[in-house]
Amino acid sequence: MKCMIIGGFLGSGKTTTIKKLVEYLGTQGQRTAIIVNEIGEVGIDGDTFSEGGVETREITNGCVCCTLRISMEYTIKNLITSYHPDTIIIEPTGIAFPRQIKSNIESMGLPDIRFTPIVNLVDPRRLNPDAGDLQNFVRNQIEDAEVLGINKVDLIGPEKLLETCLFLRKLNPKARIVHFSAKQGGEALDNLFCLIRRSSQNKTIHEARNSVEMSGVSAYSTEFEIISQEIPLETVVSVSGQILDGIRNRVTELNPEFTGHIKLSFAHKENFVKGSVTSAYDKSEIEILKKERNSRSRIKILSAVTSVPIEELIKTVDTTVSGQLEDRQLSYIKVEKNDHGYRQVTISPLMQRNF
Repeated sequence: MKCMIIGGFLGSGKTTTIKKLVEYLGTQGQRTAIIVNEIGEVGIDGDTFSEGGVETREITNGCVCCTLRISMEYTIKNLITSYHPDTIIIEPTGIAFPRQIKSNIESMGLPDIRFTPIVNLVDPRRLNPDAGDLQNFVRNQIEDAEVLGINKVDLIGPEKLLETCLFLRKLNPKARIVHFSAKQGGEALDNLFCLIRRSSQNKTIHEARNSVEMSGVSAYSTEFEIISQEIPLETVVSVSGQILDGIRNRVTELNPEFTGHIKLSFAHKENFVKGSVTSAYDKSEIEILKKERNSRSRIKILSAVTSVPIEELIKTVDTTVSGQLEDRQLSYIKVEKNDHGYRQVTISPLMQRNF
């Protein structure tokens, strides 16, 4: 069985790349499973992969390279027993240390497991060529990689691409560097897939590092259950965009140079909308996905940003989502744990008036 670790900081395009990779492996007759690791308590990307009929497991509320190592071992062994995949793809959090993940899996004593080269994806628009300003965990991810994939080249010019290549080569002289657009696909992306199907030659490290503590990233995820029955698709799309823009604008006020990723999914009946925003300067990206009829209507939010107090991030997300839903006269329930571990329920004002 092959194990592929595809890392990259928040917003680098891991999910889109992995979706295309699964399709590619399918044409090769490969049975593939995916392990998605989200730093927040609520997972989002797992829904996206499951929508495509792929066997998916989510590991949330931490990082599999340190705090969730036992969960990772259980998940891999369960997949091998129940699903018998030819390939397991691991999408770690954007702050993980990929070589540490590989080292942890090697210590599990799994039979007949082969590793492909560790991949780290980069969004060149968000990579500052001044190495002194580079976050430590971003630098570590680049240095850990055996293949460095410069994604989203359709959004930059040749000068920026050359600058990025030279910068990455300076930080990691040994890695293979490839560039492509996961969204557009094509021959360049296929070349990446051919490259990462080979066996890894690098030895791993056994130094234990806590990626969550080292990252300086505040992370918060939450879920709102929507009670309103009739919501047009255009409202689902509009609300999703307004929520993402509202969170981004407030986070920008708190830290104008924030680095991070804010992700959203809105599932309602036959509609499934996914959106994200990755910086103060980018517009929110909204994608409408095909999905079977949803048994529950819900909005999931995952936010992970640098240098913003966690209390402010929680307040920003909760007030933005509730404010948008109330403006649209949409009833909701939010269930969460309090400091003592008990469930507490927040009910929208519209529902309270109807009681």
